Amino acid sequence: MTSQEVRRPLSRMRAAVVRTVQASAQVPQFNVDVEIDTGALAALRASGVPLSYSDALVAAVARGLRRHPVVNARFDGDAIVENADVNVAFVVGLDDGLVTPAILGADEKSLPELAAERIRLTEAAKNGTLRPEELFSGTFTVSNLGPFGVSRFQAMVLPPQAAILAVGSVRADSRLTLTLSCDHRVVDGVPAARFLADVGELLERPEWLTSSPA
Repeated sequence: MTSQEVRRPLSRMRAAVVRTVQASAQVPQFNVDVEIDTGALAALRASGVPLSYSDALVAAVARGLRRHPVVNARFDGDAIVENADVNVAFVVGLDDGLVTPAILGADEKSLPELAAERIRLTEAAKNGTLRPEELFSGTFTVSNLGPFGVSRFQAMVLPPQAAILAVGSVRADSRLTLTLSCDHRVVDGVPAARFLADVGELLERPEWLTSSPA
């Protein structure tokens, strides 16, 4: 029996993904990565602090972006614009594509507030009820394939954002790889490395997660 090829017209969501990745392909990008030890995060969770790695990542990224505004920026023709707000988006995979809802003002939220907002936005993404400002206001994105067993990967920058963080799985030795992809028109290697090192240190020394945002 000869199998038949299947042709599926692009859905609105898939067409949007195509436009985004094609725009990303026009951006000069580079990648840097760092390995961190998640032992302190695991110990904090074992002590009774309700903590997911996803929420810890968003919290660390939000604090890092406030300290390194050049990473929380965008290319705008003849200028680099540093965003006033820190809106951390995260990738939600759906049946026919993906969306990146943003936690608005992430640097001003506590860990429980970040967790609640991540859960709410994930459900809204799956139900198709995200508001425009939640869907299009991200200033930086976190893409986490760790739950799928991916050890490390490189994500594509999502214009107009200047950077995206790819997160792999925690390995048996408690090590985790973080890979930062940057728009080289906005961010150079040294500031990218400083930001990534800062995020890594925040995750390796996570006691600050139990306090209110500074």
